[in-house]
Amino acid sequence: MASKRTKDIPKKKKNVLVNLIDLIKKSNTVMIVSIENISAPQFQKIKRSLKDQAIVKVIKKTFMLKALEEAKKTKKDIEGLEKWLEKGFAIIFSNIDPFELASILADNKFPSKAKAGQTAPEDIIIEAGQTDLPAGPIISELGKLNIKAGIKAGKITIKESCVVAKKGESINKAAAMILAKLEITPFLIGFVPLAAYDTKQSKVYERIKVDKEEMLKNIKGISIEALNLALNINYLTKETTNFIIAKANQEANIILNLIK
Repeated sequence: MASKRTKDIPKKKKNVLVNLIDLIKKSNTVMIVSIENISAPQFQKIKRSLKDQAIVKVIKKTFMLKALEEAKKTKKDIEGLEKWLEKGFAIIFSNIDPFELASILADNKFPSKAKAGQTAPEDIIIEAGQTDLPAGPIISELGKLNIKAGIKAGKITIKESCVVAKKGESINKAAAMILAKLEITPFLIGFVPLAAYDTKQSKVYERIKVDKEEMLKNIKGISIEALNLALNINYLTKETTNFIIAKANQEANIILNLIK
């Protein structure tokens, strides 16, 4: 039986490789994402959310390198993905545009507790106010982090808001422990796009980052600037007509008042 299993292994590996090459050939987007710090349940949840839009695979680096070697014959410049095949990655195959796929991934993130050694994404603040923690030894633990705390109605109260880790700093063990006890989750965990190959453009996009709030803010700013420009040059559109008419009426009234 042992020898039979040994003989089966090369065939299984070959089937995996053939399937992988086929997915690369058929997909418009091949994206490498980091899955570090993602728990198995979180991974499965994100994978299920992409069920009708993409296929997610966790593949050994050697397999992916062989598949990319074969894909180079028909996919120009796809070898640009090779340098991103590092520890803790998954591959996403999809017919969705790389930036649209990155946007979907941005919507599928989960709050996560801080771990010692992680880098703070922003200033991590423990806000002043009542907590649900009962009075006890945690008072001294808070004191070690220079967090002013007291006891009110048998519960720990934070007297003043305090930054326990500044943006870019490493979170120490004591801070991580306090944040966990206070149920503060400063991280959003999800698939992080590292690089994506766009078949239509025959191009590799690296570290695609989609910040919807920032994009919306920029669009609003551009819209306001465009409206102001149109008003200044009296350019008639559905959006500017009422403003221009109101401005004309105001100027006409000023002239009438001067004539009287």
